[in-house]
Amino acid sequence: MAALVLKIYTSPFLLIVFSVFINFSVKAQTGIQLRGTVLDTTHTGIPGTNVRLITGKDTLSTNTDQNGAFSFTSVKNNTANLLIRGIGYKPYQTVITLKDGVPDQTLSAIFLKSATLQLNEVIIKGKAVPMKVMKDTIEFNAAAFDVRENDKVEDLLKQLPGVETDKDGNVTSAGKVLTKIRVNGKDFFTGDVKEFISKLPAGTVSKIQFIDDYGNKANFTGIKTGEPQKILNVVLKSNLNNGNFGGATLSGGTDNRYALNINDYLWRDLRQIGINGNAGNTNTGAGINTNANIGSSYRDKFGKNLIFSSNYNYGYNKNESVQQSSVRTVNSMGIINNLSTNTNFSKNNTHNFDLNLESTDEVNYIRGGIRGTIQGTSSTSASDAIQTGVIRQDLHTNRMGKQRSPNLNGDFSMARKFAKTGRVFSMSVNAGSGLSSNHTDLDNQITYYKSKTDSVAKDSLLNQLIDERNRNTTVSANFTYTEPLNRKNDTLVKKSIDFSYVFNLNHTNNSLDTKDRDITGNVREVDSLSNTYTSSFSRHIIGLNYRYETKKLNYVLGINGQPSLLTGSYEGRTDKVYRTGFNISPIARISYRLSAKDHFNAFYTGSSAEPNFNQLQPVRDTRNLQNIVIGNPKLKAAFNHVVNLNYSRTNPGDGSNLQVSLRGTVTQNQVVSNTVLIPDVLNSFRQETHYLNTNGNYNFGTNYYWSLPFAKKKYTFELIGGLNYNHRISFADQVRNVGQGININQRTGLRMSRKWILLHATASYNYSNNTYSLEQSESNIIQTWTFNTDARVFVLKSLVFGLNAGKTINKGFSVAATNPFLINGSIEKTFFKNKQASVKIEGHDFLNQGNNLNRSITDNTTTESRTNQITRYFLLSLTWNLQSFAGM
Repeated sequence: MAALVLKIYTSPFLLIVFSVFINFSVKAQTGIQLRGTVLDTTHTGIPGTNVRLITGKDTLSTNTDQNGAFSFTSVKNNTANLLIRGIGYKPYQTVITLKDGVPDQTLSAIFLKSATLQLNEVIIKGKAVPMKVMKDTIEFNAAAFDVRENDKVEDLLKQLPGVETDKDGNVTSAGKVLTKIRVNGKDFFTGDVKEFISKLPAGTVSKIQFIDDYGNKANFTGIKTGEPQKILNVVLKSNLNNGNFGGATLSGGTDNRYALNINDYLWRDLRQIGINGNAGNTNTGAGINTNANIGSSYRDKFGKNLIFSSNYNYGYNKNESVQQSSVRTVNSMGIINNLSTNTNFSKNNTHNFDLNLESTDEVNYIRGGIRGTIQGTSSTSASDAIQTGVIRQDLHTNRMGKQRSPNLNGDFSMARKFAKTGRVFSMSVNAGSGLSSNHTDLDNQITYYKSKTDSVAKDSLLNQLIDERNRNTTVSANFTYTEPLNRKNDTLVKKSIDFSYVFNLNHTNNSLDTKDRDITGNVREVDSLSNTYTSSFSRHIIGLNYRYETKKLNYVLGINGQPSLLTGSYEGRTDKVYRTGFNISPIARISYRLSAKDHFNAFYTGSSAEPNFNQLQPVRDTRNLQNIVIGNPKLKAAFNHVVNLNYSRTNPGDGSNLQVSLRGTVTQNQVVSNTVLIPDVLNSFRQETHYLNTNGNYNFGTNYYWSLPFAKKKYTFELIGGLNYNHRISFADQVRNVGQGININQRTGLRMSRKWILLHATASYNYSNNTYSLEQSESNIIQTWTFNTDARVFVLKSLVFGLNAGKTINKGFSVAATNPFLINGSIEKTFFKNKQASVKIEGHDFLNQGNNLNRSITDNTTTESRTNQITRYFLLSLTWNLQSFAGM
């Protein structure tokens, strides 16, 4: 079997297969088959548009399909008049000349402009339709919502049903996070949603679109694979794609709080130049944070089709934190409890850059890019941990560390459409290399106790110098050839077959050097705790898919073969890692539009995942003396099976939106921990973590989202919830331990959108129950109730009052958990005719009750933590807005 797998790795038959298919000859046919696509200015297909082709005395007529596509067969003349008319769009007319001897031809995309009906200089406007549903897009008409002077896109988004914007600027649509912003269907500066929704003026917006996007290459080829990302496309009013916008804000407050933000963006359609910088310490995340960032971006078009873009960003962060943690580990002999307090101080400097080139015409798509990151971190920390239960120990640790992590990645992708419509070849290659070097100076003082009397048995001091260097190199390549199968005259059904090959390689080189330093300062190499380790994981995916597409039904059926190879070697050791694997998994994806309002889709995927080097390395990692980690070089790669079912119903009439999803994951050969208690010379135990493969890990769950506007869409009721069950296998002293977790969350909310007020009130409940088969005590239940209100009241057109209040009730935490009542408020006054300037006074956490609670579960361990925060402070801000758009 291994020989067969290796033969597959090295065989060149795949390249031969691709070359054979690419060189298919085009069959002769009578006349010319002509195809084209009609789009609006946002590059969205316009369905139902009438297309007429006049050749001599003959007139051919057809309508575009749901994607805006049309086709004519047996066009006899090489010259013809093309006339296109669509409701709400200006007529389009041109003369086209077809090529001699080319039986199948495709026109360049045709763009229609919106029409405005005028009678005697009086603009006739109908009632604005708030929502429109298209194939992969939900569109909102900005004219149907209250847009105030000086509002930003962020303020408009808060009024849309099914859309949420949190206090940090993150946006979700029907529960899915928006990952990118475009304007008029084109990439916009850095594409950062959070950055630009707070800067773009809402008065420039005509429509807001939420799109399920499969990437630029998929948009070009029409071949959609994988799961789409939810992106935001802002459609501007006519002739408003040129302007300048930005501003400056200076803030100062109590507890030495301060903030400075300056940005300016020059926008001339595809020419985009931006600079931004900020500094401050008003981040209320875990600990006390001081941040500074500076960045620039540039995008422009060169020649006919070439677009160049570049971005650079520098970031600095300083964090001071105190964290209290409770770690509970289940073992065959009982429970190990670990209560700890950790004081940390760290500084981080990060440089990021990327350069991209992209060229697209009617038959070719080419894109290349390079990205780099340089990150440096220095930190010091001190921790005190008390371990009770099966093991009774105290550990005090002082740690100093330095880390440097440069990374460089490059990618290239291309696609080509052939003369035969639907015949496409595409490829992509990605390569990256990253280096992580860590130097750690550890001082450990551990106190051992007698098991019977709980008196001190021994004190131990240990000072270690640990140097770790990890080089990770990845290479991946993807080749896909698509051959259409549908008949020449069949424009209602698209059939095709895909041949694909994917190669992935992940190579890791890790060196660990450990030294002991005694009280006199002498340093000694510890060979047993040092090692140089190399591993490689390669995976091939050979796929065959059948695609079927109609107006309502799309599906993909196929099969994947996935041979894999995991190798590893250790300096100074004769044992080697050599693991082969072969998995066959079906490919199934279906999308069915039940009606204009209802849509259903489902998919299944299978993929392998290699163990990481920490899980493979057979050398003791003693950086945590209360839990020493030893890898297992005999581990196999895991294989994940994922099933997802989704149903959505969007009603443009009443604005309601329903999203329901079911998902399930089963993992074969999951890498899990085996916690072992080893007797020591003091009649106690020390804990070690090992790794092994096992089956029996799975989880499934469901989520739903429902929103219903009412009272002429001035109010919106929301209902959001989910249920998740997970079944986890771990081991303790070789004994199988089954962990079961149930999580239930439910939230209800009410939005109010009026000229004088924006209000969003929510009430939520979260239930978490976790049990282990080795544990005889009661289950560990955490319950949290949260009530929130966020409101903005507009007075006299220039005065805005803001209020944010929330009450949280916690039950079941092991660490000290309060039930905070957080109240924030603000008053903002704008000045000048165009509200160019503003003064804002804001107060945060009036009652000083903020806290930071977290809970995580891994294998047989449950961790709860609480981190300090400065949440009560008052801030005075001065803002100057820069805004200049042609036509405004």
